[in-house]
Amino acid sequence: MLKQPISLSIRRVFILTIEHMISTSITLPLEMLEAARTYQDIHKPPDKTDILFCSNQENAVTTTGGLRITPDSPLSATGHGDLILIPALWRNPVPLVRKNPAIVNWIKEQHKAGAVFVVAGTGVTFMAAAGLLNRQPATTHWFYMNTLQRAFPAVDFMPNHLITRAGRIYCAGSVNSVADLMVHLIEGAFSTTIARKVEQQFSHEIRKSFKETHFAEDHKTAHQDEVIVALQDFIHQHFANDISIEDLCRLSDLNSRTLNRRFREAARITPMAYVRQIRLDQARDLLKNTNLGIAEIAVQAGFSDPDYFARLFKRDYQLTPTEFRRSVRGKLFYLND
Repeated sequence: MLKQPISLSIRRVFILTIEHMISTSITLPLEMLEAARTYQDIHKPPDKTDILFCSNQENAVTTTGGLRITPDSPLSATGHGDLILIPALWRNPVPLVRKNPAIVNWIKEQHKAGAVFVVAGTGVTFMAAAGLLNRQPATTHWFYMNTLQRAFPAVDFMPNHLITRAGRIYCAGSVNSVADLMVHLIEGAFSTTIARKVEQQFSHEIRKSFKETHFAEDHKTAHQDEVIVALQDFIHQHFANDISIEDLCRLSDLNSRTLNRRFREAARITPMAYVRQIRLDQARDLLKNTNLGIAEIAVQAGFSDPDYFARLFKRDYQLTPTEFRRSVRGKLFYLND
């Protein structure tokens, strides 16, 4: 089902800073956030954001790649953050986490205060040690999946998913998955338009969207309205056919006003906007993976008017269908010619 991004404040961003961290797991999301703030500045001054590197040691921290980071604040003096970035750790993370109970306690306090967590790779060990993922989905780097499952049997590790969500805790199994996740969160913190622009800057042509790859504790549906679930399933199955609000009213046995209200309450989007989004997702995949003409793609995706499809696509992706395809085909590489 289509999953809408959470509304996210990023006034205070904390980065856990610890020896043997993998620097790209935190520098990449920070660069993406800065890109989003830059795009926002084009239209209006961005909200002030405090970004703090936080550590339980005073001296500079040396990352796995040799980058030295001087902490801005000890953990005990940070206060509460809105967004917490937990880096991936080099090698077996369990001994390192067990030697740092102060970090585990700090994470518990930040979670209790309402922070959203972006956890990269083996950084999930801190969340597991804090008990915040007991009976909740999580993921990590594939090499340590079995090791961490043995160490934390109460955590529901998902080996076939690169992104998971458990409430306000988002885990990404790799640095590339962190990028996928950040596009989703930027949409909630800024706007869909800014998220699309950041996505294009950070190689949208080689990634899948958050909603295609993530697993959440409420993955089957983001709501409990069985009538709307049935309609969403119908739309997924029949998006290429003509679908009208009258059709959806007849299928659901609801009048249009009630249907719109319940659909918005359940999916945070109107029924016909949902239909358009599913069609655009399909068109995007066809542009990436086929040589079909734009008019044929429009028809296969459920748009009877190719010009309307092109306008809608550009509105959402900031590129025409032809420009989008060119950007994809110009950067993808293949093992076999």
